[in-house]
Amino acid sequence: MCYNKAMKRIIALLTAVLAALCVCVGAPAAAPTQDGVIYDNSSSGPMVVRIQMRLRELGYLNFKPTGSYRGMTAAAAKAFQINYRDSGYDVMVDGKIGPQSLEYLFMFNALRVSLADVSIPSGPRNDTLAATGNIVSWSEVMSMLRDGESYSVVDCYTGVGFDLVFTGGANHAEMEAATAEDALNFNYICGSAHNYLKRPIVITIDGQPIAASIQCYPHGDDSVADNDMAGHVCVFFEGSVSHVGSLPDVEHSENIYIAAGQ
Repeated sequence: MCYNKAMKRIIALLTAVLAALCVCVGAPAAAPTQDGVIYDNSSSGPMVVRIQMRLRELGYLNFKPTGSYRGMTAAAAKAFQINYRDSGYDVMVDGKIGPQSLEYLFMFNALRVSLADVSIPSGPRNDTLAATGNIVSWSEVMSMLRDGESYSVVDCYTGVGFDLVFTGGANHAEMEAATAEDALNFNYICGSAHNYLKRPIVITIDGQPIAASIQCYPHGDDSVADNDMAGHVCVFFEGSVSHVGSLPDVEHSENIYIAAGQ
């Protein structure tokens, strides 16, 4: 009698597990959001990271998540929406992720980008480094930089130079092009398009050439007027960390050693 009861309990448990598995396999992933929330250029935080990770997984975003919903995320979201619209779905194409787009985005069978449509920007480069500098810790560099002062920068791959103004930063330097001409040269080394590409650079501070790494995407606060750059760019030195979890950035770290000739 006890054996039969035990077997019935086991069979009932297995039946429940199989039923749950069938539901999970056949259903789309739940969209992790509150009703009515719309993510756009003003959004930031963990949910934006999840959206960026999903867009990247599906092939629409070619750069790492940052937690800030800016131009590249909006462009990726728009490409995602266009793919759905062109596939016969009634989707609003606005580059924003609202409840409808979020539901499609997190479905297990969400539409992926065609590999033929993938384009990863890449700036110009030569076979040999045009400049190298010394590795100096961010804590030391931070004590050398002065707010509002302009510093000379040389791109290691091309030798193209431009000036950047230091405007602040605790985890790393936040800098802006000094003039519109400086912004033009910055754009050139970045492949003439703002993106999350990172470049090894040498920046001269107090007469010392220092190895660093720059990101090609202006964002955030804008302190320098009439320079044709909307926002600031992040410049990393040895020991700098990102705004996302105060974590080190391996791509920036590699560039710093490249900039040092190592």
